[in-house]
This record gives sequence, C-alpha cells and structure tokens, in this order.
Amino acid sequence: MKTSHSVAITGFALIAVSYGLARFSWGLMLPAVAQDIPFSPRLAGVLSACSFAAYCLSVSAASLLSDRYGPRLPAMASALSATVGLLMLAIATSPIMLAIGLFIAGLSAGLSSPSLAAVVSQAIHTHRQTQVNTIINAGTGAGIILSVPLLLFLPWRVACAVFAVIALLSLIPVLRYLPQAASERAAKQGGESLLQRRVMRLALIAFISGMASAAWWSFGPDVLRQHAHVADKLISLLWLICGGAGILGALTGPVARAIGMRQVYRLALLFMAAPLLLIAFSHAFSWWLFPGVALCGIGYITLSGVLLVGGADATPAAPASGVGVVFFMLAAGQVAGSMLFGILYAQAGAALALITFSLLAVAMVFYTPAISSGSR
Repeated sequence: MKTSHSVAITGFALIAVSYGLARFSWGLMLPAVAQDIPFSPRLAGVLSACSFAAYCLSVSAASLLSDRYGPRLPAMASALSATVGLLMLAIATSPIMLAIGLFIAGLSAGLSSPSLAAVVSQAIHTHRQTQVNTIINAGTGAGIILSVPLLLFLPWRVACAVFAVIALLSLIPVLRYLPQAASERAAKQGGESLLQRRVMRLALIAFISGMASAAWWSFGPDVLRQHAHVADKLISLLWLICGGAGILGALTGPVARAIGMRQVYRLALLFMAAPLLLIAFSHAFSWWLFPGVALCGIGYITLSGVLLVGGADATPAAPASGVGVVFFMLAAGQVAGSMLFGILYAQAGAALALITFSLLAVAMVFYTPAISSGSR
C-alpha cells in the first residue's frame, strides 16, 4: 500500500474513533444515560464540560509529544484513551464515573489531530498534503454515521463497549503505518513561530468559528426537540445525515484547487450559518431540515479541515504545534459558545440565540485566513 493511502486510511479511522465515537456520540446517548443514571440538567452541562476540558488539555500536549517523541506515541495514546474512556462509560454507575469516562475519552480527540498533522508533514509529499489532511479530517463524519445506528438499536452501555472495541482495533494501523521518530525540523523548532501573525489570525478565526459551531454541536438536538418540535427518531436521523454529509469534507482539497482555499473557507461558514437560520424560523418539522443539517455537517468538517491545513501551513517546521494551537482555540470557542448560547437560549429564546450565532459565522466570512492552498 502506498504511504499516502496507508496514512490517509489510518488517520481517517483514528479521527472516526476519537471524534465521532469518543467525543460527539455523548450528545446522542445523553437522554438514555440520564434514564439509567439520573442527574440534573446543570450536572449534564458539567459532564459535557469534562470532555471539552480534556480536549483542551490533550490538544496542547499532543504537539509537544509529537515534536519530541514522534507522532506515533500521541496517536497510540489517542486510541487507548478512547478505548478506556468508552469502557468506563459502559460500566458507569454514577455521575462521577461518567465524568471520569468522558474526560478520558475526551483526551482522544485532542491527541489525534496534531499527531496526524505531523505524520502528514513528515511522510507525505508536499503537493498531496492538503488532500490527505482533509481526507483524514473527514473521519469525524464516518464516526457519527457509525454511532447513530448502534445507539439506535443497542442499549447505550453495549454500544459504548462496541465503540471501545473499535477504538482498540484502530491501534493496529497506528502501530503499523505511523512513523515512530520525530522529524529533525520539529525537534529543532522553537516556540516563537506560534506567535507569528498568521497563527494568531487563524487562532482568532478558530475561536469565533468554534463559538458559532457550538449552537449545533452542543444544543442542536435540544433545539430541534424543544423549538422545532421534531420527534426523537427524526433527530437521530438528522444527526446521521449531518455526519454523513460531513464526509464530503474530504473533497476540500480538490475543491480548493478549483476555487481557492479562501472561497472554500467562506462557503463552509455560510453552510454552518444557513441551518441555524432555518431552525430559528421553524416551529414544526420541515423537509428542508434534511438539506439544512447536511450543509451544517459539510460546513463544520470542511471548516475544521481548512483550519487544520492552515495551522500546518503556518508552521511548516512543526505542523503539530500550529494545528495544536488552532484546534485548542476551536475547542475553547466551543466552550465559550456553549455557555453564551445557553444563557441567550434561556433568557431570550431559541430563535434569537440561533440568529445571533448564525451572524457570528457570517461575520467571519469577511475575515479570511492566509493559506497557500496550492502548497499544502
């Protein structure tokens, strides 16, 4: 198997596990978990914050580990933390055990992205790096596609155990195909490059875009249920469509070659904004929700792919560092956005909250990152 193919498949699988199964599946299983292990809505927010906090910590550590010890170590840690965290959720009998499981599982996503960016920079020819990076990043959609039917047809504990087995299996290609040693450029790279203007601009874009995305990823199912009066089974189907459409984010590289990475970035933000506006003005189920959430999935996965490529491109000697900063700010924006959306949702209602957050995404259309789409 060609190096580019093996790295792309390995990375795609690890991202599917770390994001789709270990991170984003919690929102879908939350109602079933709350029936078995009762907890208040406030405690539900604390539990969700455990995953975000773990992500922020691990995404910072991943770049340091990758630059010092090579990308295989944090990638292995990503697969193992997903396995252990999901097993902890499967056997949880109290909110404390849930919190521990979510924290350990949440480490997985933060460890995977920077280490895989380092692998691509180290092992893949420059002209193929954008394509491979965006294919890997689209693994989130595959993980969501896998999680929805399993959570629909299996008890949530059994589904978590199955997720854990899949996570453990993802360790096999990591050990086989990812390089163990760090690149010489990364070992010699200083931290001062992270303060350069391109990285700071990307960090700001990631933070505000993360805020805008929190409206869907943190509150989407609840808003559909409470505001748009959509049935639970349809909500699961909409979540599946969102994840499935996200796989199209793998086309970011080819589309960028045709229209430019900045245009891809603008389209991604508009795709994220459109469904928020649609839901804001919906008070009953509409067939327009299907293409709407599909746009949301495409937009978010494509945007995160653009940020990944931009972070790696801004720090070519140590791509894991640039990606780590950008993805940390994306997660920090999601934490801040979740808090602000929750306050606005409670005080002013879903419609105003959704419109406000859609305008955040639209505003970022006019503040573009500096990315050389042809070089990476």
